[in-house]
Amino acid sequence: MLAIENLQSGMGLVAWGLANHVSDKFEVHILTNDKYYPSETKRSIVVHSIQRRVPYPFGTIAYSTILRHRILEVMKQVSPDIIHTHNALPWGYTFRSLGVKTVVMPSGSDVYPTKGRVTNFFLQRALGGSTVVVCNSRWLSNYVRENYRVQPVLLHTGVDTQRFRPLKLPTVKKVVLFVGRFIEKKGIFELLDAARALPDYEFWLAGNGNVRIPPLSNVKVLGFQEDIVPLYAASSVCAFPFHHDNFPLVGLEAMACGKAIVATEPGFSEYVESGKDGMLVQPHDVQALIDSIRYLMRDDKARRRLGENGRKKARQYDWSVVAKGYENLYDTLL
Repeated sequence: MLAIENLQSGMGLVAWGLANHVSDKFEVHILTNDKYYPSETKRSIVVHSIQRRVPYPFGTIAYSTILRHRILEVMKQVSPDIIHTHNALPWGYTFRSLGVKTVVMPSGSDVYPTKGRVTNFFLQRALGGSTVVVCNSRWLSNYVRENYRVQPVLLHTGVDTQRFRPLKLPTVKKVVLFVGRFIEKKGIFELLDAARALPDYEFWLAGNGNVRIPPLSNVKVLGFQEDIVPLYAASSVCAFPFHHDNFPLVGLEAMACGKAIVATEPGFSEYVESGKDGMLVQPHDVQALIDSIRYLMRDDKARRRLGENGRKKARQYDWSVVAKGYENLYDTLL
């Protein structure tokens, strides 16, 4: 059974990708408090929605106390052999004492940066009380080992390279595409500074968030996109100036679509070799971001080379490849 909070989040996409690739071998049930989930999935996957989302930070206490009966109803119905939670909180803490083998997979932001005393109390018990802790990047593995005194297993997450693939659509010249939440840590302010400095290029922003985007003649706010692949296909360069991230899927998605990316060192360096299959800059370095975008826009050959190499790299992280590691883990636990 896979437990996930928001199926439209990054970890929600990870849960769906994993579920679809292990369901041929295992009976998969998904427990979520999200009433919205993808309609296209395998019939062998059963979704159990408790449809009661509790805002952070109260979810951990609520699901382990007053809403515990809802979870126990699903547990009685499913009788899972393994529970794989895609967040340390609330699910890792909630399932820690139910007598079932648990795989806890921190998303990254749930354990970093260091939390307050109360949250750390729950995190320590969620991670320490699990059968296995899985981290999907070397950086997060080291952080969890040093700060929570557990020995994690490193298993990367994947991308669907059949869905995310180059399309034979006309590319709109001089378009920089950003995909992500409009929040400070995703580097949205640095991206807007780059847009001001590069008025000859269009900047398309796909996503939403709590940052108000000022009116700029070369910036288009596209909002949340259910199908992002055509936007990848239409763009020239993708830019992800995140301040920090664990294992950002948007980079792999863009690379799988054959696009050259400009991204930041933390997180993206997990799979990007700068100058070979993408370009890496330091977070907050607006000038480096500007220079990299301008270079790729002006050099068609370099842009094409990075895009082709990026596609090859993304295929190494296809779910058909990385899901085998999770299947082996489940086999070991069983």
